[in-house]
Amino acid sequence: MDELNPFFSKSMVLLAAIAAISTIIIGTFLPPLILSGGIVQASSNTPEIVLASGEVQEALKVRLEGFTKAIAQKQTDKEKRFTFAVTPEFQGKTLYEVGLDDSEKAIALTFDDGPWPIYTEQVLDILKENDIKATFFLIGQHLKNHPAIAQKVVEAGHALGNHTWSHHYHNVPREIAAREIEDTAALIYEVTGFKTKWFRPPGGVLTNGLNDYAHSQNYAVAMWSSDARESFFSSSGALVNNVLRSAKPGGIVLLHDGGGDRSATVQALPTIISKLKEQGYKFVTLPELLELYERHQQTSIAENAPNPTPVPDGID
Repeated sequence: MDELNPFFSKSMVLLAAIAAISTIIIGTFLPPLILSGGIVQASSNTPEIVLASGEVQEALKVRLEGFTKAIAQKQTDKEKRFTFAVTPEFQGKTLYEVGLDDSEKAIALTFDDGPWPIYTEQVLDILKENDIKATFFLIGQHLKNHPAIAQKVVEAGHALGNHTWSHHYHNVPREIAAREIEDTAALIYEVTGFKTKWFRPPGGVLTNGLNDYAHSQNYAVAMWSSDARESFFSSSGALVNNVLRSAKPGGIVLLHDGGGDRSATVQALPTIISKLKEQGYKFVTLPELLELYERHQQTSIAENAPNPTPVPDGID
């Protein structure tokens, strides 16, 4: 899992080649010009080299250090870009929502049980039409069967979460929990080039060993505050009402794009989006929701901080 992201391997090879060529050029041209005395004159037609050999070496060392730091920074930036991360406060925690208010009316749409033929792509089309990004919790077996659909999810800019390999609800020992989660994580990375630290237990069951393992690996376990309840209602109108009834700033909405017939969800989704937009909501991914929460907390702390006592004039 620590190997370089495949999207960037070609870039790293190119950088290594440039470095090698630079070394050859330096080795070819500089040695004849550097004498043991430190100051050289290559020929009567060549200008004097006024740098001492020690200074040349130091200059090359500085440039090499800068080159190394640039590569390291690129790797760090790449990892951040291609990881659906969790802020430290929520690592190893379970969350149902985050604390926002009407000044920051953001809500996260999440979709479980994909990737799935027909319905996942219909959901993607609706989200694209409304310029919305969401979070998709993938099942490993479904990802294995439909990798191209998962690639379309990330190409559209959506976030990913881990929903286990086989979507079982029953109790499992730690080694099985590890396999369910880690095998799915490995396949997500192999298929999409992305890593994720978001996990959702099948059926929202928190007591069967999966949740404990996810916590131990610093996953954020994402539950929900609004449930469309597709398993209980076949009417799209009922799904809309179920979501709107419990929508709140900082909320997480549970929907499904896979695992069965999701035609009612596809039919309800445009109405859910339009109604929430009318109420002033904007839509974010789960990583974005945590970033908003963090900024909101920092703003609240700053606004509530006591004003320092003014110092009278003339007193230091």
